[in-house]
Amino acid sequence: METPNSSQSQAAGDNGDICQVSAKTPKPMQVRSGQNTTAYWKERLYRNTYKDRNGLTITIPEYYVRLRHDGATKQVRLSSSNKDKAAEEALELFARVRRDGWREVTVRHARLSSGLSVEEFCEHYRRAAASMERSPRQVSIRLYCRCLKQLCRLAGVTDIRQLSQTAVERARDVYRSEARRGKRQEASIQNTLAKIIRNAKACFSREALSILKRSGVGIESPFDGVRLTQEVQPVFSLPAHVVEAIWRELPSLRDGNQADHGPGVSSRKKDATRRVSRTSPKALEVDFRQQHPSSYAAIVLALACGLRANEIDKSRWSWFSFNDGGECFLSVTEEDDFKPKGGSARIIKVPHSVYDALVLARREKKSPYILGGERRTSDTIENAESYRCAKALHIAIVWLRERGIESGKMRGNPLHRLRKQFGSEVATHYGLFSAQKLLGHSSPTVTAKYYAAQTELPELTHVRILG
Repeated sequence: METPNSSQSQAAGDNGDICQVSAKTPKPMQVRSGQNTTAYWKERLYRNTYKDRNGLTITIPEYYVRLRHDGATKQVRLSSSNKDKAAEEALELFARVRRDGWREVTVRHARLSSGLSVEEFCEHYRRAAASMERSPRQVSIRLYCRCLKQLCRLAGVTDIRQLSQTAVERARDVYRSEARRGKRQEASIQNTLAKIIRNAKACFSREALSILKRSGVGIESPFDGVRLTQEVQPVFSLPAHVVEAIWRELPSLRDGNQADHGPGVSSRKKDATRRVSRTSPKALEVDFRQQHPSSYAAIVLALACGLRANEIDKSRWSWFSFNDGGECFLSVTEEDDFKPKGGSARIIKVPHSVYDALVLARREKKSPYILGGERRTSDTIENAESYRCAKALHIAIVWLRERGIESGKMRGNPLHRLRKQFGSEVATHYGLFSAQKLLGHSSPTVTAKYYAAQTELPELTHVRILG
């Protein structure tokens, strides 16, 4: 014999909405078939949109789901923009709603609905970076945040949760349009865009997101699926006669070139003078009749040791050491005002002639730095990203430009070009692995793409042409 309750149950079937228990019938809530699977919840996820002040439709990257309990249906914002992860979270939330009710879920999920401005997110990232296993340098953190802000500004994004793959592509379109109006070259536009996106993406590294999540900022990377297209320029070594000319004329930089006509007039051709002044506005202010031993040392460290500009600026005499056999080594190590890029030290075997040349150029005997000068009291690893000897580096750059090194590039760095020449020499004679280690790269890919060019072509001795 059927009871009223049993007939009502059969009529309802598996419909969970009908089977919600009322106050008059304190019966346990029935669960619709499949509700305990992620596949069920994956089909019920959706994204919300809204219009910003400019009328643009913004899609919120995180998924939403509707949950029903105690006769009430609520929209819940999940913490993931990945559909599989969001489905797993929805299933967990569903079980928690049944067990603890709405209040518990609301308390635990309150922070997911709150938005962070781009500036606030950058501040969270700075704090998270300090907790990383290999914390980026302060100059890198500032670069990452600056590129992220630039990208958000191009996309018209003010809340970090508005930044999605669509927003990134919109920023790319805006940048291209503005750059083309300025008649910039396509390769330059493409490479600059890739650099901006790559640096902004660093704020969303796996380790950073994990630390942010533990501190209450649950967010997914908006860069998944974003292409990073970059036109890699082929690497060429400097012509042999150019390198020989640098070594031959370098002593005149150290001791002063009395044949030079002083600032405002170059001893080179007039067209070369105009080229230098166009690429470097202060080039003609340098008086090469004067001695510039620090600039001389900077060029030697770049071309003979492959040091970066910041490494040259912070290099110490204490970095030099000699073994029992009298061999000379230069160790690029961490100091109180310097941290090697990538966080790892490296050792370079240095010819005695290089060490002797640097000693000969030394003018400040009490200074611990190879380029001379004193340590500023404010210099620390945290904030010492400016150059101590900016003038000496500038003079070295001007001198190199006058000899054709990167003279045709507005943003070319002649000292860095010498570092690439060092890498090319090592790769040609000792292989890519040696070049990677001596340059301090974490991957041989970077070395092969940007630093390793053949300085000598192999002689094809196997050729036997007969007749």
